[in-house]
Amino acid sequence: MSRQILEQVCDELTKCGAVASNREFCENWLARDPSYMRGLRFRDLDPSAATMATCSSKLAYYAKHLAQSTQPQHQDWHQRFRKLHQLCEQALEQQARAQWMTPKRMGI
Repeated sequence: MSRQILEQVCDELTKCGAVASNREFCENWLARDPSYMRGLRFRDLDPSAATMATCSSKLAYYAKHLAQSTQPQHQDWHQRFRKLHQLCEQALEQQARAQWMTPKRMGI
């Protein structure tokens, strides 16, 4: 699920003109290798929690700054970035729960 969220983030950022390619998204928004997303798809893996946190943090940062603008287009981007940030945060929460919410780790 987390991979689909990152793909959605990349698509939205491309629509907004914030990134021009998957390569740019991986390098500048995920702080990863340019082929990171391609590798996830090829191996059918979800991104790491660190990658999700990096993307979430950057979305929140820009959403905050866009909210201060009076331009209608920036306000639209603010809303999009805020929603994408929330999706990343939900995915992080699910990843964290999957790590600790097992009978062994819960003492059951």
